[in-house]
Amino acid sequence: MRRFGISIYGVSRKIRTGELSPIAAFDKICDMGAEVVELVPFGFNLAETPELKKDFKEASKMRGVPIGNYSLNANFLMLDDEAYKNAMIRVKKHIDVVSDMEIPTIRVDSAAFARPMSENTMEKFQEEMPLIVSTYEAICDYAKPLGVTVLLENHGFHANGSERVRQILTSVKRDNFGHQLDVGNYACVDDIPEIAAKKMIQFAKTIHMKDFYLRPAHRDPGGAEEFNCEDSWFRSVNGSFLRGSILAQGDIDIWDIMRTIKTSTFDGDIYLEYEGMEECEYGTRVSFANMKRIYGEV
Repeated sequence: MRRFGISIYGVSRKIRTGELSPIAAFDKICDMGAEVVELVPFGFNLAETPELKKDFKEASKMRGVPIGNYSLNANFLMLDDEAYKNAMIRVKKHIDVVSDMEIPTIRVDSAAFARPMSENTMEKFQEEMPLIVSTYEAICDYAKPLGVTVLLENHGFHANGSERVRQILTSVKRDNFGHQLDVGNYACVDDIPEIAAKKMIQFAKTIHMKDFYLRPAHRDPGGAEEFNCEDSWFRSVNGSFLRGSILAQGDIDIWDIMRTIKTSTFDGDIYLEYEGMEECEYGTRVSFANMKRIYGEV
């Protein structure tokens, strides 16, 4: 059943500054009308704070708003054997958390967000594909008896792009593996988001709705910082400029993407993931209202 949700990531800057506790942030996005919530452990760590895990479960029950997904940054590439082993241990601890909280899905990355751009080539990706596939299969094997589905998001600048993501999705032979389709993130590797959504909707288990201001490489807006997607413009793999916006106020055709979603067989959760520079509660609230409004319009 399709539900409209909000990722706690949108207000995570206030969690990290201490302006909101994790539970207060959960309550804030419930007050905005979220029918389901995505947890992203920025500013808190549920694998190390069992009392907070209990608090989230109680808050979810009290508000009647389920926690539908858990998004975890991770990296398994360009590591020595010991670092790889530790990365796998860390991810398994978070899968245990997700299982205990009865969250059905967890997004797990394979490549670091701030991986050097020179290492993001197609040749390097093909070289690393066997490791990417074997890692996801091992994670899925660990997660399956716990009732958890593992999701691959098109995130960052390496394991991203419709062709690369499709190759991973079709190579990992596990039935508890799927795609978290982030409609904005495809622009980070210069895919056209509206076209990528049409190509990848068939694989989607969950969706992130996100918008960006987009500028070509020759139109430098000033103030760009590499890998800083929260507080400034940043650059795509090929040098274009991006900056997060309130949904439907940026340059991505959200109406076209919503039409793609609405006319597809997708029936999972659609999460607003706000990543703009406006005050984050305001940006999340307006974006979520726009997301639901546009879905009704198309």
